[in-house]
Amino acid sequence: MKEIEEIALAGLLHDIGKFYQRAENNNCKHNDNINFKYTHACLSYQWIIEHKGLLENSFNIDIEKLANISAKHHNPDKNNPLEKIIQIADWFSSAEREKIIEDELNYLHTVFERVSFEEEITEGSKHFAYYRLNPLSLDEKIIFPESKEGYFEEKQAKHFEEIKKELGSYKKLYEKFENEFEKLQNFKDTQALNFIYYLLQKYLWCVPASTFDRDKKSRHYPDISLFDHSKVLSAIGTSLYDYWKEYKIELSYKKFEKTDFLLLIEGDITGIQRFIYNIGKTQGIENFSVSKALRGKSFLVLLISELLARYILKELNYPIVNALYIGGGKFQLLVANTEKNINNLKNIEDRINRTFFREFNGELGIVLAYKGFSGEYLKEHNKSFANVIEDVQIILDEKKKGKFSKEILNELEDKGHICPSCKTVSVEKDNKLCYICENSNYIGGKLPKVKYLVFDLDNKNIPKPDFELKGFGKVYLVEEDNIDKFRNFDEILLLNDTNLEINNGFKFIGNTVPLITKNNKRFFNENLSEYLKEDEKEFKENTVIDFTVLSRLAEGDKKLAVFRADVDNLGLIFSDGLKKKKETDTHRYTISRIATLSRMLDLFFSGYINKLAEKVSQDFINKIEGLNELNSLIYIVYSGGDDLFVIAPYDVILKFALKLREDFYKFTAKNLDFGISGGIFITHPALPIPMLAKFSEDLESNSKKSFYYLKSKNNSFKLYFKDSVSIFDKTYRWIDLKGKKSLENVVEGNLKEKFKNDKDRFEFLNNIGFSNRNKLNYFDVILKIVDKIVSIKDDVSKAFLYKLLRLYNGYVRDCKQSEDGKCIDVVIYPKLYYQIARNLKGDAREFFEDLLIKYGFVENKKTLIDKEKTLINKEDVIKNLNVIISLVLMKLRGGN
Repeated sequence: MKEIEEIALAGLLHDIGKFYQRAENNNCKHNDNINFKYTHACLSYQWIIEHKGLLENSFNIDIEKLANISAKHHNPDKNNPLEKIIQIADWFSSAEREKIIEDELNYLHTVFERVSFEEEITEGSKHFAYYRLNPLSLDEKIIFPESKEGYFEEKQAKHFEEIKKELGSYKKLYEKFENEFEKLQNFKDTQALNFIYYLLQKYLWCVPASTFDRDKKSRHYPDISLFDHSKVLSAIGTSLYDYWKEYKIELSYKKFEKTDFLLLIEGDITGIQRFIYNIGKTQGIENFSVSKALRGKSFLVLLISELLARYILKELNYPIVNALYIGGGKFQLLVANTEKNINNLKNIEDRINRTFFREFNGELGIVLAYKGFSGEYLKEHNKSFANVIEDVQIILDEKKKGKFSKEILNELEDKGHICPSCKTVSVEKDNKLCYICENSNYIGGKLPKVKYLVFDLDNKNIPKPDFELKGFGKVYLVEEDNIDKFRNFDEILLLNDTNLEINNGFKFIGNTVPLITKNNKRFFNENLSEYLKEDEKEFKENTVIDFTVLSRLAEGDKKLAVFRADVDNLGLIFSDGLKKKKETDTHRYTISRIATLSRMLDLFFSGYINKLAEKVSQDFINKIEGLNELNSLIYIVYSGGDDLFVIAPYDVILKFALKLREDFYKFTAKNLDFGISGGIFITHPALPIPMLAKFSEDLESNSKKSFYYLKSKNNSFKLYFKDSVSIFDKTYRWIDLKGKKSLENVVEGNLKEKFKNDKDRFEFLNNIGFSNRNKLNYFDVILKIVDKIVSIKDDVSKAFLYKLLRLYNGYVRDCKQSEDGKCIDVVIYPKLYYQIARNLKGDAREFFEDLLIKYGFVENKKTLIDKEKTLINKEDVIKNLNVIISLVLMKLRGGN
């Protein structure tokens, strides 16, 4: 085992004693022999010694030495540099600990709770959110925090109810950890280090790094997990070790506080959207499927970022702990700021650019940026880790402008033929796919059967890889039956499951697609065989359902919908959401919190998204007569980091999009600073993928440009921004989530100070890009109206619905004098009344009179005495009648 890996291992295990102690193991046997200073440090030593046999079996190192390096971080031997390195790394990683507010409850708060663009609340009412003690999984009961109302009193958290029992037992969690740690015997050296890394992530993700101690008068507000603290310590420790080995600098905390010994590296894959969606149907190419190739291309982007991050770490001689984040086509690495590392990075970047330009024809690229910084940026004084992140982003933006500047000077050879699918890359023969499209189609077809992901950075003598980036490594997509061939690889990742067996790690990937299986094949062959391709005789098992076939599973009109969305203001959240707003605020912008924020967002969009797709789909699958089993109706084209692109029957997408927003609200601890904006584009399945991408992107852009107003009783306006969904020609807020974003409060306050009246404020917002001004209406209310009309379809003719649509088109128009840009010609009211009276009877007539003539929409008519129970007034119903009636008609059509 390399010494730098020993440092990484020591860092990962340095506080294992805290976990051990909270599981009701308080007595350390070794305090009399060694002065550890603190009980948890002594227990870390004891835990390592107790597991000596297992550790010796997996690592060719002195376990007694490892125990001392790891556990003596509070009182190291002055003559042992490795012990001193762990101590300094612990000081830097612990500098982020809370110093203002505290909570005696030793359970982990979610980091989402603390993001705000206003001053942090330290007195008065406060919303708290804790994680339950469970091994990491994609179960919403585990990864969604438990939300509780409380308050701060003298900066100390107080709770209105007893919640300790609800959050679980440390003892039970520790016992599960101990049982699974036995599996270490299956791995050696780097394999074993990776196993411990993923095992700690699985069990310590929900365990707080610090504990409350009134006697020591230490502030404690536990929002950093023991896993993230230990991982960051390991990354700092290995970097410090590498720097010390290179320059023989004095091992002094104050010395490293002023020395730029750390290097933050960020990699950003560019051109992702164009690369993924630049794909089309082909003629005469056997076994090519747009749906397979689309899925394969999005997976390629994920593979590339994962592969390159690992390759860079390997070339610089670092373990996996130095990857702060990998996901969504990006990665952040932390290494030593040595001349050797920087020279290597320059060479790697040059080779990457040449390879990408050659392999992807300049369509896909990667930009690397790196910045050296001192330990001072990890503390809370004049400098902050935020400054490092900002500088790296500036470097990235500048480099993106000059992407492939060297390569494009060399003229590309014109081979005379262009790939018939992407129409970008040259091919040797006419009507032949390029390597990218061919490989994407192959990967997309294989993915449904893939259970493991294996990276080969050493060019092992193994059969042909599923993907190879020449000179940088290979990737294998491994089915369950073939995994034994890969036992000697350093990292074997199980997809979307944290179980650790043959694999020593796990990876979450948004990869759910509708599949033909043994149990549902008969349904498709009997009911939808007319939609088979010309060269196919029947539907085959373990194949992805084609978009045309998928559309046939929609209710009514046989159409698909594309839903494209991402998190609002994420750049601002990362740059400013955790910053101090006043001198007495807590220092929250730290390397661990940023890494946790990135990891948790990716957990939602790469992992939980699969469970959500399956759950939403099931309600619709159960309604399809004769369909016994189907995993999902939702095709996740791309989801990771903070954004997604999914395709499904239009009625499924409507529910999925709304449920996604509701679940994201719960996942982010009901913090409205985390909004989602997106677009829903309803289409015929034959529309080319690039057009689907373009139209859905335009709708998403409409949502991003939107602001809303709500007139209060004193005639002043409350403003709301983004967090919207656009469909057809309208943009809506998702649902009436209680509260306001702190960013909206800040903007609204600034606008009131800057401009005297609402007209000036609106004009200013229009000038800076918020061009879509809307009355505050909610998408969930629109869908409720649609569902209500569909539920009384037997009493409502389609002819009547078409007449309503014609009345909307004739009497609702754009106009500047209206606050929301829409005017209703009053002539519409008698015409509406006439159509209702002539075409409807009974409850249906009463419903439409209430909806369009009297007051608007309410879920329960008995509440009408209270006007606030009206979810949307009659004027706003009429202004949105085109969306409502269009969706109703789609659900009622026969589906030709």
